Formats: sequence, structure tokens, C-alpha cells
Amino acid sequence: MSTRKPNKQRKANATAPLHVKRKRVRARCIDPAFPYLRNVTVRVGDRVQVHRGDWGNPGSDKAEGGKRLGAARGKSGAEGQVIGVDGKKGKVFVEGVSQPKADGKEEGIAVHASNLVVVKVNDGDPIRIKKLESREGGDE
Repeated sequence: MSTRKPNKQRKANATAPLHVKRKRVRARCIDPAFPYLRNVTVRVGDRVQVHRGDWGNPGSDKAEGGKRLGAARGKSGAEGQVIGVDGKKGKVFVEGVSQPKADGKEEGIAVHASNLVVVKVNDGDPIRIKKLESREGGDE
């Protein structure tokens, strides 16, 4: 973006086209198969770990843990596969990150991509893997 003004930055992010917003749903990548990658666009099928928020409290020293709508908090870094990505809001739905509704059904909770770490990149798409491998090299 060509401006530094915060209100114009926010407006540009809010009014961006969906194909641009979707590419902004990125998370840190610690996949050993891609040690040269810093971050990667999150996709369905990737294995992620929640590092912050109610489901990402690894090593919390709190005895009681805290509450979220009456449920216990801090499940020591929930890890699971991505089951959905909301590109419009920039949020990700992770397997196992849910809360019960009033009728007893489980409802998935959207987690912002900045609170996730990609542990394993889904290798089902050979074109994506080829693009990720082409990002190796750096300043050589």
C-alpha cells in the first residue's frame, strides 16, 4: 500500500477484494519439510496448532485456568487439522476447537490466523507444493 495513514490502511483492508483478503490469511510455518518458509497461506487440510487465546495456553501456570462461556480454558495448545477458512473475516476453523451450544451440539470457533502455527502443510496439492519449494533460495 502506498499510504501510511492508519485510517486509509484500515479502509484498504476492509474494502479489499476477496481474492486479496484470502491471501492475507497467513500463519507462521514450522513444518520440517519447509525449513526455509517463514509463513504460509492457511488452507483446509493443513495441521495447525493454536498458540494464543482460549485454546492455546501451553504451560499456563493458572490453577483455575479461566472461563469462556462457562467452559474451562487453556487446553494446552490445541492441535488439529483446518476444517474451514473464512477468507472474508480472516479466520480459521480448527478441528477440536469448539464449544457446546444450548441444544448440546458442538459449534466451531473461528480463530484468527495470527494465533496459529502451521505444523504440517497439506501436500495434497502438487501445484501448491511446487510453489512453496520455489520460494527456497533467498538472497543467493
